[in-house]
Amino acid sequence: MPEANWSASEKKIARRVFETALQRELSEIMAEFKARAASAKEPEDMWAVQSYLAKSQREIESKYDYRYSQLVVVFGRLLREGRLTEDELAGLGEENLSRIQRVASF
Repeated sequence: MPEANWSASEKKIARRVFETALQRELSEIMAEFKARAASAKEPEDMWAVQSYLAKSQREIESKYDYRYSQLVVVFGRLLREGRLTEDELAGLGEENLSRIQRVASF
């Protein structure tokens, strides 16, 4: 798939959408972390919490890549996972939207 072109207005929308999805997912991870930490009773429970955080960090770092060459794939994945809605992508050009929808359908 050829690289997508992003207009100045699309770049602003993309940044907002990207940050919104990232903050949403980080909030979920934070809530889960707090719940796991609060329920830790034994010293070994700490390592399970640490393992959860390390796994979550790896997933976030591999999923959220704000390079314009990667945004179509990133947004497609987030759309497929239900972390974004098509409404949030409103304002992106038809070409980029169709590429994102194609990735989401995989």
